[in-house]
Amino acid sequence: MKKTRIIALLLVLAMLLMVFASCDGTGSKGDGGDRGDDGSWEGVDFDGQEVHMSISANQYEECSFPAADIYTKGPDTAGSNDVAKEVLARNARVSEELGINIKYSTTNLRYPEVFSDIESIVMTSAKNSPDIYSNDLIGLGKAMVNGFLWNVKNPGEGVKNYFDFSKDGWYEEYIKGCTFDQEKLYIFAGDYFIDMIRMAWAIYVNETIFTANISQTKWKSLDEFYADVEAGLWSMDDLATMVTDMHADGAGGTPGKADRTDEIIGMALNHTTDWVFASTSEADIFYQDKEDGYKPKVVETATKFIQVSDKWMTLANSTGAIETESSVQGVKEATTIFLEGKTLFVASRLGEMESQAVREFKADKGLVPFPKWNLSEQEDYHTVIHNQVELGAILNSAKAFSAASALMQFLNEESEKVVYTYYEKGLKYKYNDNKNARAMMDLIRETSDAPFGFEIGDLTHETFYTADGAKKLTLMYLDNNSTLASTFDSEKGVYVDCLNKMLERFATFE
Repeated sequence: MKKTRIIALLLVLAMLLMVFASCDGTGSKGDGGDRGDDGSWEGVDFDGQEVHMSISANQYEECSFPAADIYTKGPDTAGSNDVAKEVLARNARVSEELGINIKYSTTNLRYPEVFSDIESIVMTSAKNSPDIYSNDLIGLGKAMVNGFLWNVKNPGEGVKNYFDFSKDGWYEEYIKGCTFDQEKLYIFAGDYFIDMIRMAWAIYVNETIFTANISQTKWKSLDEFYADVEAGLWSMDDLATMVTDMHADGAGGTPGKADRTDEIIGMALNHTTDWVFASTSEADIFYQDKEDGYKPKVVETATKFIQVSDKWMTLANSTGAIETESSVQGVKEATTIFLEGKTLFVASRLGEMESQAVREFKADKGLVPFPKWNLSEQEDYHTVIHNQVELGAILNSAKAFSAASALMQFLNEESEKVVYTYYEKGLKYKYNDNKNARAMMDLIRETSDAPFGFEIGDLTHETFYTADGAKKLTLMYLDNNSTLASTFDSEKGVYVDCLNKMLERFATFE
């Protein structure tokens, strides 16, 4: 009898140890093992552990290209879609090689709704909480500010972390540009998220109009123009001159300002173009001070911002520019004007090449990066990734951090074929028979970076208020000299105060 009791007790203790081992604070079945010295994953096995991954299936109103889920989760069947085939093959490899069972769910939320969804999941400790939450930067940024995300750089003792952002495929500098502290990284971005390519801003060129009116430019050929752009000789002054010089009034047009009836419109602008120009010119109100450990700060004066504003106003008020009236679908409307075939330039995203309308555009088309604001002061082009780009984060309520980190690291390292099929075989060649455009696409991709000033400012505006608690900070759009100067002078102290509150709050998060 005593022997039977002892055996029963030992069995109970063994079962309890198994339960405790599976409840190590992350809900995992163990850390999965170590990677080989050569970087191989052979020693890593999570033995069928489930990782819940939330993928966005939302189709933004202002975009003509499809939702991102097909490039992350994949469709039920790939059919003849080569990119989908590579996505499904990549995702199958991680399940087989790492012993991870990916449980997908999709959300169809527009960007203002994402933060509320994350807040509800984390604050209620939802049992079905996603481990990985893939959605747009605006929502993830707000979740980061409120402490709802896990620090993927240093998740804590006893948690095995497989993230290595120095590996090829990750956008390490972009990731750092999305946070307030280089020792705390909450959002990850890489080739797994095709949106990092699709949401890059570019200026589309109607080459048919350009070639027909080349005598009005300083270039002798289209090839010469692209060669200068590639050499870094493309400025806002050049753009403004071309927009004005190539404009041609229509029979029923209004002299002095472009409208839809004109024969040639220099450029179609939209409601986001001003901040894109500001970001690509590196005209910031908020910036990361590299000399002080990348600490976020407010600029001393708005001089550079004002100078860029002057150039923007010259362009926006020129006779050749036309602005869209819609504040919701402005980008799509501006692109539509371009696709009518009468517009020389339009600002849009690289991913628009996927859209049926752009693919069927009859005129010869090309594209260039956003120009430098000043050739003598700006060394490199800076391509801005739109702030609705879909990235990834691990929620505080995640049950399987170790497995989730291994999953994302593996998927990103295995995304080379997916990216090649999407970018090289798709955007660059399937929809493009133009060698200059292909070279420009590479230039745009190589110069993509994080608009830290815009993101940090946006989050500060929406998180903290002025002293009376009633008025949000004024967004620093590119209006004009006097407005910018007076606004900045009157509210600079509030900017600094709000930023300090942000940093104090952020410092408490682990």
